[in-house]
Parts: sequence; structure tokens; C-alpha cells
Amino acid sequence: MANGALEGDGNAVFSPLLARLFGVDLADGSARRIFPNRVDLLYRQARTGVLVHIVVVAFVTYSMGLAGSNWMAFAWGAAMMALGLLRGGLIEIYHRGEMLQSDPVLGMVAFYIVIGLTGICWGMGGAFVLPSDALPQQVFFILMLGGTAAGTVATLAPFYSAQIMALVTSLVPLILRLALEGGGEEALMAGALVMFFLAMLATGGNTHRALMNSLRLGVENVDLLASLRRQSAELEATSRAKTRFLAAASHDLRQPLHALRLQAESLAIRLVGDERCRPIVERIGQSVGAMERLLNSLLDISRLDAGIIEPHVAPFRIDSVFQSLKDEFAMQAREAGCDLRFVACSLEVETDVTLLEAILRNIVANAIRHAPGARIIVGCRRKGDGVTVQVIDNGPGIEAEFRERIFEEFFQVGNLERNRDRGLGLGLSIVRRLAGLLEIPMTFTSAPGKGTAFGFTIPRRYTFFESNQPRSPRSLAGVAGSFVWIIDDDQEGRHALSTLMEDWGCEVAASADVSELLSADDTPFAKPDVIVADYRLQGIDGAEVIRRVRSRFGDNELPAVIVTGDTAPEKLRELAATGVQVLHKPVQPGRLRALLAAFSSRER
Repeated sequence: MANGALEGDGNAVFSPLLARLFGVDLADGSARRIFPNRVDLLYRQARTGVLVHIVVVAFVTYSMGLAGSNWMAFAWGAAMMALGLLRGGLIEIYHRGEMLQSDPVLGMVAFYIVIGLTGICWGMGGAFVLPSDALPQQVFFILMLGGTAAGTVATLAPFYSAQIMALVTSLVPLILRLALEGGGEEALMAGALVMFFLAMLATGGNTHRALMNSLRLGVENVDLLASLRRQSAELEATSRAKTRFLAAASHDLRQPLHALRLQAESLAIRLVGDERCRPIVERIGQSVGAMERLLNSLLDISRLDAGIIEPHVAPFRIDSVFQSLKDEFAMQAREAGCDLRFVACSLEVETDVTLLEAILRNIVANAIRHAPGARIIVGCRRKGDGVTVQVIDNGPGIEAEFRERIFEEFFQVGNLERNRDRGLGLGLSIVRRLAGLLEIPMTFTSAPGKGTAFGFTIPRRYTFFESNQPRSPRSLAGVAGSFVWIIDDDQEGRHALSTLMEDWGCEVAASADVSELLSADDTPFAKPDVIVADYRLQGIDGAEVIRRVRSRFGDNELPAVIVTGDTAPEKLRELAATGVQVLHKPVQPGRLRALLAAFSSRER
């Protein structure tokens, strides 16, 4: 409802001063806000009372007419009928028009006038029209008047002054008449009416206060909801800003790291057999690997935020995952002094092997980082119709106050110095979200000084959506002789990738602009075997580059790879929609070589 009359715009017919005369103080901020709601409630509740009023008046008029007060009774009845119709008309005007709704004070005053006239008419009927020598008619009139008064008190609950006005004008004249007539029966009825009058005043007051409290709570709830929405919007904005910042920072960090990784691989190839340089090369690789793991945690979170990870269901033996993780973490566990054991398991499950491996990888890595010197056991056992995979360590454990917070992004226990060797605090957040994506129940227990245990129950038969993300090719067949086009506007990255591929025995044509390669004189005779394009290029993206090259050579199946440092969720969705194999910077040379080998074997 509009409340222009309360805003001081000069269009109000009745001022807040007039409202104060009716017991409404609009100077109070809370009262001012709920006042339009009170008026609206008044008109909505009064609708049903119009028909009841007309029926009651008809019966009372007929009853008094039987007692001999014909013309006075019917005149009174006509007046009451007219007031009932007036009230009904006023209610319809309110609900259909804008005048009363736009000026709540006017709406209140108009209703007060109608209620006051109706109460006076009831009072006149009891004082002057009701026959004095007809006890049955008197009793009937009192009963009808009492019922009407009770209903009116409920209807007028938004305004206590209206309740008082209605009760005084309708009941007091009859009480005075009965008291002044002096008979025993009349005195008894007068006393009963006085008790009824006082009871209605008390009931009306209680009803009014309860309603006002409810309306105030409603306003407070609206304010609270608005505040929560503002806070939610601020949190969402902060989250989006954080995502954009991390995506930008991740992209900028991945560019030089990508070149460093490729150059380190080239260096390792060229220094094969040089025992003096080998430890240095290995240390470089380990340092780059540590940075890769930090950035890949951000990438995993971004992929989950983007909603592009879909489970790829296939049956497999859990032992294959255990063996892969055992090979991956053997050296890291040995350096941390951990006794890492994988218990052989012949059980088979059906879920996404890559995502399950990612879950276990994060937990094992977390245990090695945070429980150096501990015993870590990874195993599985049957549980009902499923298989429970467990990772248990006897490390320091986690205090109860932190057991929920460790699943928050970037939260770490006891790493105030932000030691990079202990990660970014994203691993367990990724674990929980991946488990939710796979709909795998997760259990987690921990006791300070005793250790921590994670469990995941995987049903033997589980159905998921088909994945659109291909498994990483694992073949490391030779790629020598392949002709590769590299399009990357980052000079360091382009040079590093070209050098590495030449060390692998590939022929390479590299440029910052695909137009240079497409416009070369020998282009018609130099169809590439593989296109490797950076995604973020000057004025174009990698997907469009690949489309142009494929179109030029009339081969829509020409093998292609997009290399990107982008981790923003919206960019990841764009990349997933291209249908092209994507490698994220810093690219792991082994994965790139395996992918090229897969393309090469397919061509053969």
C-alpha cells in the first residue's frame, strides 16, 4: 500500500495531527511504518461483517416489530441497513480505488465515522426503540447486541480507540436505560451488560496489543530480511571479487610458471647423463611442482564453482587407484618420515575413478603435510551393498572447535605463517564438494593426539551422468616427426614450448598470430598434425584460432589442444563448451607428450 499521506507530500487530506486525535501517534517511526498495514487490515477484516450486520439487523427489527413498535422499529432497521450498506460501499471503495489506500489517515477517519454512526444507532435502538414491557424482545436484543459487539471488537483490533468508541456508543445507552428503569430484572440485565462491557474492553485491549506486537515483529522481520539480503549481496559480491582476483592472479602466475616448467623439461632432456647437474634439475622440478600444486588447488575450486565437472561412471578395481597414489606419494611420504601403506583391495566399484582419485589424493597429501612422521593407512572394506574406502592416520588430530572449519576454503589449523609447503587450505574443501558431487557419504572423525580418519562409502551400483571430459591419455609413445603449430602471444611461453617440442623431435611452426601461419607461402603444403593454441590471445581466442585452421585445411577433426591459464568459472564453462582438449598452465610435459602421442597413434 502506498502511504503518501505519511510522507508529507502535501497531498494528504488529513494530517498526522488529525490521526493523533484518534489515538494514533505517527511521530513514532515504528508506528508510522505499521500504520498503513493497520488500516489495510481493518478494511480486510470488516468485509465479512457487513453481511452479518444486515442479517442481525433484519432479525432484531422483526423481533421489535412483533412487540408493537412497528414504525420506530422499521425506521431504526432502515437506518441500520443504510449504515451497513454504507460500510460495504466504503470497503469496496477502499479495495477498488486509490484515494483511501494512498491516504491511510483518510481511510481510518472514514471508517471511524461509519463505526461511530453504527454504534450510535445501536445505542438509540436500545435506549428508545426497544419495548420496555417485552422481556423476550429485550433478551433477544441484548444477545444480538452482545454478539455484534464481540465481533466488532475482533474486527477493530487494529485500533483500540475504535473498539472503545463502538462499545461505548452501542452498550452504554442501553445500560443506562435498564439501570434507570429500576426493576429487578432490568437491574440484573444492566449489571450483566456492565460486566460484559468491561470484559470486552479488556479483551479488546489484549487483542489490540497482540496484533500490534505482531505487526511490529513483521516490520522488524522485513528489516531483518532486507538486512540479510544486503549482507548476502555483499557476500556474493565479495565472493565474485575474490574469484575474479584469484583467477587473474592465477592466470598471471601460470604464464611464467608454464614457461619455467617447459624449460626445465628441456634442460633435463639436454643434461641426460650429467650427474653433476641432475640434482639441480630435480630440485627445479620439485619447486615448480610445489607451485603447480598450489595453483591446481585454485583450478579445482574454480572448476567446481563453474559446475563443469560431471562424474564419468565406469567400473574399476579400487586397487588400481591405490597403486597410482602409492607411486605418486612414495617419495613425498618418505621425505616427511611418514609410513604410508596401501592395503591391497580386490573389490570393484562403479563411480568416477578420476574424481575418487582426486578425493583420496587430497586427503593423503593433507595427512602427509600435517602429520609428518605419522603412520597413514589407506584401505577398503565391504559395508552392506557398498564399499567403504578409508584413510586413517595417527597424527596430531584436530581439535573439536576446528572439525567443521577445516572444510572451509583457505582455512588451515596451525599455519599462521602460511607455509606454502602446507598448501593453501583448499584440499578438504575440494574433498567435501567432490564427495557431494558424487553423492558419496563421507565420515570424518578425529581426536587430538590420536589421529584422524576419513571414510567414503561407494555403492556397488551407482548411476551418474555421462561425462564430457575425456580421460587423460596415458600413452607415452614417441611423437618425433609430428608437425605442430603453436599459437601463443606470450613470447616466453611460446619459445619454451617450441624448444621442448623440438627436443622431442617435433617439427614446429610457432607464431603470436595465426594469420602469419595461414598467410605463409607454403601453408597449403604444411598442414599441421596438431594445433596447440593459447586460449587468451590478442583480439581472438584459441577456439576461434583452431576453427580457422581447421576451416583452412577442410578438416574439422584436425587434432587440437587449447592451453590456458584462466581459472575463472565463466572461462572454464566457455572452454568446456568448445569441445577441444584443454590443458591448464603450467602444462605438465608428460601429459602434453602423452596427448600428442595419442593424436599421433590415432592418425596412423
